[in-house]
Amino acid sequence: MISIIKIPFDKCIVEQARRGAALGPDAIHKELKDFFEFEEKFAKKTKFFEVKETSDFEKMHKEAESLAAGEYKKGNLVVGLGGDHSVSYGLMKAFANAHKKSGLIYLDAHLDCQDDFLPPTHEDILRAAVKEKLFAEIIVVGARNFTAKEKDFADKNKIQFNKEIDYKKIMNLCEKVENIYISIDIDAVDPAFAPGTGWPEPLGFMPQQVATLLEFLKATRKVKGFDIVEVSPPKDVNNITSRLAARFIIELLR
Repeated sequence: MISIIKIPFDKCIVEQARRGAALGPDAIHKELKDFFEFEEKFAKKTKFFEVKETSDFEKMHKEAESLAAGEYKKGNLVVGLGGDHSVSYGLMKAFANAHKKSGLIYLDAHLDCQDDFLPPTHEDILRAAVKEKLFAEIIVVGARNFTAKEKDFADKNKIQFNKEIDYKKIMNLCEKVENIYISIDIDAVDPAFAPGTGWPEPLGFMPQQVATLLEFLKATRKVKGFDIVEVSPPKDVNNITSRLAARFIIELLR
């Protein structure tokens, strides 16, 4: 069974003008239902949930973690829909408790290792995951805009990160771990193809590059959970970003 948890939360984005990711889960859900493949192959074995807390981010994390933990106990594949990237924290904690010796594939234009806020904001989510040792191995894919402070933290903690997709390193991670969690910030994709996000960064991936990577990871049979975040419908054009996010979900469900 497939459990999709919608987390309509973007309060961690301080700049009001950059908000909008709270509307992402519903937009992705709507596009997902519009794919024939989802309706014909996956709809009957998929159940949707929604985190109700949308103001207090500590309570939001706990609610998301509790929901995900319950679904992992049932042996389900858990999919998180954000929301800003902070929503991944509760989902990752539930995954780490349910699946030992796991690896994290983190697709993001940024390193998200800025500060030590706990629970973390969207700028600190990866730093929190590292400090709490949620994963045995971590690779950041697509990072192309980060501070010296973030790079220093990543280097000291031996976090592998690349602007491009390094299949040799990814294959090495897959061989070392028993389970894989994937976190996809839509800004890993070039804004020409995914304009609907609060922090667009030039020189990102083409959609097919991400789809090929997801196909590769799916083939390992080790992917037990994933999330897609930072889709912001108010900044989108003809819903192409929401639809792309939905397409990535289908690639991982196949």
